[in-house]
Amino acid sequence: MTVQERLKALSIELPVLGAPRYAYEATVRCGDLLYVSGQISRTASGEILQGCLGDNATVADGVTAARTSALNLLARIHDAVGLGNVQQVLKLNAWATSSRDFVDQPTVIDGASQLLLDVLGDAGRHARTALPAHVLPQGALVELDATIALRS
Repeated sequence: MTVQERLKALSIELPVLGAPRYAYEATVRCGDLLYVSGQISRTASGEILQGCLGDNATVADGVTAARTSALNLLARIHDAVGLGNVQQVLKLNAWATSSRDFVDQPTVIDGASQLLLDVLGDAGRHARTALPAHVLPQGALVELDATIALRS
């Protein structure tokens, strides 16, 4: 099954993202590697999913935010090179706004990891870091960045 067929089967429509508002690139390609800048938990309608895990956001809220960030990550990859050109997601770095005592970031970020697997199949398997953050840009609940290996 192709990536486009998987997206259709999952009833997923990738968001249309604008250019970054600051002095950086959304993606940078170097040879067969694509580096994707941080993607926050902003919905297609522009709403930023906010909160603090262990305070005013639940694990389920975090999983939703992680999936939203992963959709934005996929959209950036699609815009840069096309999802069909992904050989492998090599590394996913993730941050979740968390209270001092919240320690279940891996469960939250599994929302993003599972979406990458669902959409990309085996090419979505990746190494990962899931870390707490005191605060993220624009008050986002989750932010992700990634390193992607591309087909030659």
